[in-house]
Amino acid sequence: MKAIYLESFGGPEVLRYGERPTPRPRSGQVLIEVYAAGVNPRDWMLRQGTYVGRPLVGRPPIIPGSDVSGVVVDVGAQVTGFSVGQEVFAMQSQLGRMGGYAEYMAVDAACVAPKPKEISHVDAAALPVAGLTAWQSLFELSTVATGSRVLVVGGSGGVGHYAVQLAHHAGAHVTAVCSTGNVEFVRELGANEVIDYTKERFNDFVRGQDLVFDTLGRESLSSCGAVLDPDGCYITTVPNAKTLLSWALTSLRAKVLGGQRASVITVRSRGQELSSLAELMTQGHIRSVVENVYPLAEAAEAHRASRTFHTRGKLVLRVRD
Repeated sequence: MKAIYLESFGGPEVLRYGERPTPRPRSGQVLIEVYAAGVNPRDWMLRQGTYVGRPLVGRPPIIPGSDVSGVVVDVGAQVTGFSVGQEVFAMQSQLGRMGGYAEYMAVDAACVAPKPKEISHVDAAALPVAGLTAWQSLFELSTVATGSRVLVVGGSGGVGHYAVQLAHHAGAHVTAVCSTGNVEFVRELGANEVIDYTKERFNDFVRGQDLVFDTLGRESLSSCGAVLDPDGCYITTVPNAKTLLSWALTSLRAKVLGGQRASVITVRSRGQELSSLAELMTQGHIRSVVENVYPLAEAAEAHRASRTFHTRGKLVLRVRD
């Protein structure tokens, strides 16, 4: 099969386009013929050797990519609910597994969801990692509901643009932080208030938030303490030493005494939650915004664009028309 793979860690130039063995589904897995693959920061972090799950991935050659949309072409033993010819989308099942930048990917059936016909393969491939990260942060690590006050840092990005839409749909008052060029875009997604970080710092005047969801890892519980309600929560997608320490300390304190807490989202692949997100999409409550679609062979260009952290929504690789 054709695939993008790397034989050593480094810059985008280490990505190779060529033949790799076609995987076979193990027991409990399905084999997906990939039509589109989503691009996520974890992909270029893996490529450059800084991905937190790198020890679990194994030695090169490695095929990056976690998110795919396509058609089931084979099923392993003990798989029920999926059949050959069915259109599906999925997030690779474990932290150390990848394989999405290829014509075929094997994945645990529990991490696969049927793709509604109303959703294109490109829009479906954009959704899994970013959409699940937003979903699990808002509704599992936090309890966003009607009347909640939520601030999203990076509201125009991959995770952020789903978070704004999901929080809005849940009935929260949403404040989003983004750059000048994305202010109207984020407002259209459902943000009640939009702060242009090039003109002002939200930390200086925003108060009373139940949740600060930092999709860029540029803040911390200490920098957002005044922004949060006394029992508020800071969640980030990008762990660092300072955040991990505050996560450990505040989680223990909050359980015993209450008060503000910090948390780091480690996204889990769950087919049922993907189905819930797809249903919201077909109902028009959320949408995938895809800034650019690249041919699979041009994955290096997609990595360069993703690395800027200025992408509006998502980037996707087209594997098959």
